[in-house]
Amino acid sequence: MNKYKFIVTPLFLLVINLAAQSLKPNYANVEYASVNGISLTLDIYLPQQATNPFPIVVWIHGGGWQAGSKEGVNGTWLLQKGFGIVSINYRLTDKAIHPGQINDCKAAIRWLRANSSNYNFDPNKIGVFGSSAGGHLAALVGTSGDVQELEGNIGGNLNYSSRVQAVCDWYGPANFMTICGTVPPTSNHCDAASPEGKLIGGDLRTNPEKCKSVSPITYVSKDDPPFLIMHGTADGTVPFTQSVELDSAYRSIGHDVTFIPQPGAGHGGGSFGADSTKKRITDFFTRVLMKTTSIEKETLPATFQLFQNYPNPFNPSTAISYQLSAYSYVTLKVFDALGREITTLVNEYKQPGFYNYKFSIINFQLTSGVYFYRLQAGSYSESKKFVLMK
Repeated sequence: MNKYKFIVTPLFLLVINLAAQSLKPNYANVEYASVNGISLTLDIYLPQQATNPFPIVVWIHGGGWQAGSKEGVNGTWLLQKGFGIVSINYRLTDKAIHPGQINDCKAAIRWLRANSSNYNFDPNKIGVFGSSAGGHLAALVGTSGDVQELEGNIGGNLNYSSRVQAVCDWYGPANFMTICGTVPPTSNHCDAASPEGKLIGGDLRTNPEKCKSVSPITYVSKDDPPFLIMHGTADGTVPFTQSVELDSAYRSIGHDVTFIPQPGAGHGGGSFGADSTKKRITDFFTRVLMKTTSIEKETLPATFQLFQNYPNPFNPSTAISYQLSAYSYVTLKVFDALGREITTLVNEYKQPGFYNYKFSIINFQLTSGVYFYRLQAGSYSESKKFVLMK
């Protein structure tokens, strides 16, 4: 996201680039649109041994909307599972501000539908996957399927839809209206010179309408596609609470959303490259795009209820309850807005049943702000946010 982070995490970027260099696209630098003399291109990777029209996953690269390219493609392991991969370029902030980037992404999806028969794509099974700034754009593509002011007319093909059927969002900003209030120490999100400021063309604090327009959370609705959200709890670039907010917005309307915090992970790297992470992403796209009934939605084997004593956030005690349907190893922890652990309430095996806990801030020197609980039962996890005012 910000310019300093590219120096902090070069190994993660190097691993992605080396992996991308070892695999060449079947069709490279295909132009999907041209705007103001700028050629917008994409790369197409075909799955192994595909006969029938196959689903595709569109990779949207990160880089703070100001760097990066389609050559840093991710998700290519999905080729072995019958998916096509399309990696797209979009205009960076030195060429255009919002809504230029989302206009480009939507133009690419319309182009893919218009040309699906040329490459054997299934036009009704398109997913998007992105990290950081790309995660933001992937989420925005997913939430704004019916938002005409973000559609644009780049590349034409306006008789085709830019809706997608599945979204995997890796640690993308979700709410520009709140990101200034949760700034990690290594990042600047608010000023006009910040990556977010360059995207909207001004200081976030003085452009509330632009912040609203660029935020995926603004457009959350029940007709959005299923979401898989993953975010490192120790992310020093994009606040972890950004993904907590998006997950909470979808859970409040009973939407198909799976949020998987990556404990201790930063802005990429670590567990994001693990085989277990790849399997979760593969299972998600397989369940949604291939409609495979043998893979069930990943959900908590528990009902996790957080009682915040609302509408009195000054109450120092918060009640938490959950119900286990099977014998599981359970952890229940409290974190601050930067993902730093405050305390552990539960860390042991539990029998099936209903459990109640009470967390009091009296014994902790906590300031007013946003905090969250994370419940993990077996391989499942869920986080919930609460607000403390003193």
